[in-house]
Formats: sequence, structure tokens, C-alpha cells
Amino acid sequence: MAMSPRVSLPVATIDASQRLIFETTEDQDRAWQIGVFYLRAPRSLELDKVRCFGEGLSFPDSPYREIPKYGELEGFISLENNQQTKLALQRHRWDEHYPPEIANFGRKLDEIGIGIVREVFRQSGIPEQHWGPASGGYAAGEGTAFLNFVHYDTRQPDLGLRPHTDYGFVTILDATAPGLQIEVDGSFMDVPVLEGHLVINFGEALNFITKRSDRTVSAIVHRVTTQSASNPVRHSIVYFANPCLDGYLQQYDSQGMRQGSSTVHQLFESLEHKLTEDN
Repeated sequence: MAMSPRVSLPVATIDASQRLIFETTEDQDRAWQIGVFYLRAPRSLELDKVRCFGEGLSFPDSPYREIPKYGELEGFISLENNQQTKLALQRHRWDEHYPPEIANFGRKLDEIGIGIVREVFRQSGIPEQHWGPASGGYAAGEGTAFLNFVHYDTRQPDLGLRPHTDYGFVTILDATAPGLQIEVDGSFMDVPVLEGHLVINFGEALNFITKRSDRTVSAIVHRVTTQSASNPVRHSIVYFANPCLDGYLQQYDSQGMRQGSSTVHQLFESLEHKLTEDN
């Protein structure tokens, strides 16, 4: 199989006040345009310890594999038609099922996710008093969030994860091995693992909110390639920042004037319809 070209992504840091900082305005412009960038992981995240927890879920005797399913999206899940097994939980279940240090890790990712969304709103000209309502509550510390631990089972021959966009605001990813690819100008390119950095990608809800401004962010199409037994074992930590499903999203132009809105349900339903048509 031919090697895919590797993409070079902008790199950002986040300061103590949760302000997102790029080295140059050109780097930030490119991050907004392609919808993905690296973020230097704050030391306070203690990623090595959290990775150990995630890797332990791949062992059959892990007690966390017994966590029940809550609908189709939560609990310990083995997905059909791809190689993923995962433990996925929404924020309100973290304290119930995750160890305290893992629940606290999730709350630290909350702070990062909110900081990124607020920076996008700041750049897009959305008045600060509207950040909460515009984001269905997420930018004000509400909304929903998932903290998932994913293992790729190489006994399954199917694709690691099929091409898609994320529906929410921001996805924060830490992966132990390559496999992530993004679509750039119609072709998929490898996203290298950059040690000590997280991969941040924007989702459809954030694209919707910023679409009427001069600083629209893109929702990137991405996938995970098939993982074989010869590859390094791939574990990943994935945080999804989402609006409340019964909430509203509001659009503003760059002068801070409201230009449109949608219920989250309507937006997600239209995305599902488009996905069905495309397939």
C-alpha cells in the first residue's frame, strides 16, 4: 500500500487564562481554514498517567469493561464495521464511573475546549455576552462533553474509522500511534503523532455558528486508517465538546449582529441526512 503524504499543521499553546496562542497570524489563519492544528499539551494534564488508564482497558479483565451501555453512544462499546472498542461517557457520568484523577482530567479538557471555542468566537466578532447562547451553553461551561478511551482491535480487518466530520464544536485527541488522516483538497494526508501535543479539530456546530462571519472555521473530514498487527498498538483519548441536544445555536456576522439560528436537533438531523445521501 502506497504511503500517504504527511501534512504539516500549525502549532498553538494555551496559557493560564485559557487563551489560545499561535506563533503567527498566518498559522492561526491556516488552522481556521483547514480546521485542525496541534496544541502543546499542558503539563498539568499528566498525559502519561491517563494513557496508562486507557491502555488498561484493552485487557479482558479490566473492570471498566463492565460499565453498562447508556443508549448507543455511552458505556463500553465494541463497534461493528470498524476496529474500535471504546469506553465513552458524558460529563455527568465521569464521577460515577471514572477514577477521580480521570474525571479531573476530563474537567481540564473542558477548560481547554471552552478556551478554544471562546477564542474562535472572539476572532469571529461574536459579542462576549452572547457566547453562551450562541453555543447552546457550552462556552458558558454547560453543553455536553464526552471523554472516550479508544483501542483499535487489529483482529478486525475493517477500516479503523470511516471518513466523517465531527458534529460538535471541538475534538481534542491524544493518540499513541499514527493512523489519523485528514482530507486536504480531495486527498487524504497523514497527521503525524507529535509527542507532547494534542490534535485539535473543529466540528460542524462551530462551522455553523461562524459561517456568517469573516472568520469561519472549517469542519475537517478525517478518518483512521486500518490498523494491522504490524503497526504499533494504537490507543487514543478523545474529548468531544458538544452543544446540548435540546439547545440552540446562533450565527453572528463579524460586526456582532445576529444573522441566523438553528436548534441543535435540526442541525444534526440535516447532517445525518447529508451523510446518508453521500453514502
